[in-house]
Amino acid sequence: MSDIKMAPSCKESEMGILSAIMRENDKIHDAMSKVEPNDFLSRQCRMLYTTMLSLIKKDKRIDMLTMCDSLKNNSTLEDIGGVDFLSLVEGFAPTSQALGHHCNRVRTLSLQRKFIDEMGGYVNKAYDMSEDPSSLLEEAYGSVFDMINQSDSKSDRKDVYTPKDMAERGFLDAKDRLENPELHSGLRTGIPNLDKHIKSLKDLNVIAASTGVGKTGLAMNIAINLALRKTPVLYINLEMDIDQMLCRILSNLSGVTIDEIETGKYHNDSRFADVASIASKLEHSKLYMTHNKPKNISKIISLINKYSNKYGIEVVIIDYIGHIESDKLSYKENNRRISLGRYNQAIKNACTKLGIKAIVVAQLNRDGDKDPDLVNVGECWQLAQDADIFMILHYEMAKNSDPSGPPEFERYYVKLAKNRNGPAPRTVHINYDKTTQLITEADENGLRKGSSQSVGLKGMQALKTASTLFDGDNS
Repeated sequence: MSDIKMAPSCKESEMGILSAIMRENDKIHDAMSKVEPNDFLSRQCRMLYTTMLSLIKKDKRIDMLTMCDSLKNNSTLEDIGGVDFLSLVEGFAPTSQALGHHCNRVRTLSLQRKFIDEMGGYVNKAYDMSEDPSSLLEEAYGSVFDMINQSDSKSDRKDVYTPKDMAERGFLDAKDRLENPELHSGLRTGIPNLDKHIKSLKDLNVIAASTGVGKTGLAMNIAINLALRKTPVLYINLEMDIDQMLCRILSNLSGVTIDEIETGKYHNDSRFADVASIASKLEHSKLYMTHNKPKNISKIISLINKYSNKYGIEVVIIDYIGHIESDKLSYKENNRRISLGRYNQAIKNACTKLGIKAIVVAQLNRDGDKDPDLVNVGECWQLAQDADIFMILHYEMAKNSDPSGPPEFERYYVKLAKNRNGPAPRTVHINYDKTTQLITEADENGLRKGSSQSVGLKGMQALKTASTLFDGDNS
């Protein structure tokens, strides 16, 4: 008994597609949305399908005469079996009603063959002891999810909505928004002045800043605000280890400085109690964070897919995109800007497919003292083009109106450089307390609203706010 297995295929379905098109030329548009020439295993059928696509592109009929002429001109008529095979195809299917079934069958078997080929290659590599198992696994992850994306791209989703379809869908959507406004309020950053302009996070949101300005701080504040309101957030951390990030999170929530937590030297006994209280309540949030610092795009995409299903992730944060290393998706690219654009697109495509919002953190390639804008974002330019929302975090030295405080202070603001379906550019002033990483709302002078204070919330204020959120305020 032979152990040789044949590649999965169904020549009957391949011929059924071709026969349906020859009987009703308009059926080729249905076929084109589901199958490609390479999905046909039979060389004869693949050549005929390619010929049909060429004829329809030239606005010509698809019948015995035009097919023969086209194949003769390309000297391929005999390769497909001559007129006899064409006649066989033409009379193969009694009706064209089964086209959808044949297309789905051919597409499924094509993906099955590709999976066998891809995984077979990795099995062979696994026998080679010189291969790094972790790198091989990451590469395999990337291939699997590429195939998943390909399978979805030729699905049965409606391509065109008729006026009746749009009227019905539009009415039902408007009715649902009227009756359930809480379900359509969107995902907010938790910074009121910023939310006023953007309304909700979009599909792809980019936070850009120069080195040391606070891009991680802004991303972390948004993540915390969302997670405390029971929105599952996956924070893919490519820069710091988990202990550093946890220190910042505990400081942000408790109001106890990072320095106190890191050194263990608290100003008084109650400060550690504040940290302990927050730490015990952190488990009730919806914040998930990586520890192993995945460095290539294939691994990152695999994490997004894996944990979106496991934890119901609604927002993914990549901090930051500049730390992604080249892999098989980009090893040929020497241009850094192009590479970042490819990573950005891969992240956006993966998240869009899953219905997840993406926040990508990026570093501006420019001098920190220049006023940031879309015209001087350096290698982040491609990211800005793809983004729905592009935020630039910046600061400047300002005169302090509080005579009891220092004469100057760092005034931070978020420049909303791009805002799809909303006003831009806009400048949103914030308070950024570097000692705790806490971001709060500020007025146009860069001062906390309702106060001349130039620094954020005090420790116990932050603790009280966080405790309220943890205890079930999901508004």
